[in-house]
This record gives sequence, C-alpha cells and structure tokens, in this order.
Amino acid sequence: MLHLYFGAFDIVLYLGGTYFALVLSKAICDSMDEGEVVQAVTTTTAAEVAPMQPIPAHLAAPVAKREDASVKVSINS
Repeated sequence: MLHLYFGAFDIVLYLGGTYFALVLSKAICDSMDEGEVVQAVTTTTAAEVAPMQPIPAHLAAPVAKREDASVKVSINS
C-alpha cells in the first residue's frame, strides 16, 4: 500500500512539474511575441538608424621590437 501511495505521489509531482513547465514556456513565448509586436510598431526607418560600428579588440598583444640581424652563411667543401 505504501508503494502505491508514493507511486501516485510521484505521478502527481511529475504531472504538476510538466504543467508548470508548459505554463512557464507559454508565458515566455507570449512575452516574446508581445515584444516583437511592440518593436514592429516602434521601428524607425533605415535612414534614422545609426550604422553598426566595429568594436575594437579589448586585448592586444604587445608588439616586439625587431632588431636587424645579419647572418653569414658559408659552405666549405
């Protein structure tokens, strides 16, 4: 009898969790759709939008100073 009770309790928890996940995903999707509608209504024309600017790299490696070096190669036979 105890196994039957805990088995039914597990099923209820599983169904409740599934229902909660469905309700939460619907709420998130509805808010995203609402945001797209508001964005579509308030969009500006292409002439009013500033062009994308490249972002400079945050990290830059230091440049090593090069020294002129001469190399002499000779072949002795």
